[in-house]
Amino acid sequence: MGNNRRQDRLRERRNRETTPASGGEPSPSRTPRPSSKPQWRQTLDSWGGLPVAGALIAGVVLLAVMVWVSRPGASAGGDPYVPVERAQTNGRVVGAPDAPIKIIAFLDYQCPHCKTFHDTTEAQVEAEFVDTGIATLEARYYAFLGPDSVRAAEGAECAADQNMFWPYQDVLFLRQGQQNSGVYSVANLKQYAREVQAEHSEFDVSAFDRCVDSGEKRSVVEEMTRQAEQLGIRSTPSFLVNGQMLSGAQPIEGFRSAIELIQAQ
Repeated sequence: MGNNRRQDRLRERRNRETTPASGGEPSPSRTPRPSSKPQWRQTLDSWGGLPVAGALIAGVVLLAVMVWVSRPGASAGGDPYVPVERAQTNGRVVGAPDAPIKIIAFLDYQCPHCKTFHDTTEAQVEAEFVDTGIATLEARYYAFLGPDSVRAAEGAECAADQNMFWPYQDVLFLRQGQQNSGVYSVANLKQYAREVQAEHSEFDVSAFDRCVDSGEKRSVVEEMTRQAEQLGIRSTPSFLVNGQMLSGAQPIEGFRSAIELIQAQ
């Protein structure tokens, strides 16, 4: 009998533990509901959510831009720089200041047609008209093809401070590559200065580096480009010969005709 009473009490206790106080059915045990979010979103939330991810992405983009601007870039080739003898230079002007004919060349250092003019006709213009005292040749910037154009012009203007514009411009055209590929990165501009210094020991490359790093010539380049547009320049190379417009990579005959016409007036 005693055993039977104990068994009855145990059964009553188990019934009380599994039966709700209201007398209803036993409550099922609760299990966590599976998340409806995809796995990538769950992972993102574990990292801090969209604000943290946005900040990380912005940081990566900023770093990529800084690397792009500062990278050495790919040069067009490794041909050595060979100095060109010029009779008289003054900044961006070559030739005697009292020459009656003024030739102004508007250039973008990324422009392949500008390189064509530089590599072919420029030496002929200098030989026929500049060296003989008939004309001066002045280079101006029309930097419209992108950030490499502006940086190259800044480098040329920094070189002009030391009367090294023309040798430096020779190297810029020698190293011309694909547009905005980094050929005219800050690092490369400094390297080109050292190519010039190897042939012109008086070139102070430390002063050049400081000038490029400061960005002080950016406003000069932008203002010269603005002035070129006001004069009607829309492409490079373009030339003014005593105010007469010549467009494109003119052969020497184009300059001969323009100058003969001016002299005949």
